Amino acid sequence: MIERRLVTEALRMLLETATGKPCGTGALPLTAGKPAEPPYSVIRSLPLTLDGAPFSDLHEDAGTQYQVECVARSHAQAEWLADRARTAVLGRNTAGQWLNPLTLPGWSCYGRGLALDAGPEDDPSAVIVSYVIRFQLDWTPAG
Repeated sequence: MIERRLVTEALRMLLETATGKPCGTGALPLTAGKPAEPPYSVIRSLPLTLDGAPFSDLHEDAGTQYQVECVARSHAQAEWLADRARTAVLGRNTAGQWLNPLTLPGWSCYGRGLALDAGPEDDPSAVIVSYVIRFQLDWTPAG
């Protein structure tokens, strides 16, 4: 059985490293113990699906979905961070390999897809722009 918390942490680290901006898990990220200033991203776990072997079998495939909220001070900044997040998760090199591997002991991420790209939502009263993206990650036991 895939450990969801490990997938969440691997994706959080991938986004933070590849975008160069803080990423929180379900909440505003902290930088040096203080709330991060925009731009930053927040990931949220969405439904988990299992496919293949019976639930009691440890060799089933798993599909995880995550929502990434890119938070910024301007429309352009939100789109910039969303572009970096999409490239971080979905980007491939000329050989077809992922630019940023998602590593999880005992599991291989064989598929990545864009489930939703909702675009930016400006909130002039809050001086914050939020851009929502959802990713589907497909996993199979390694080896």
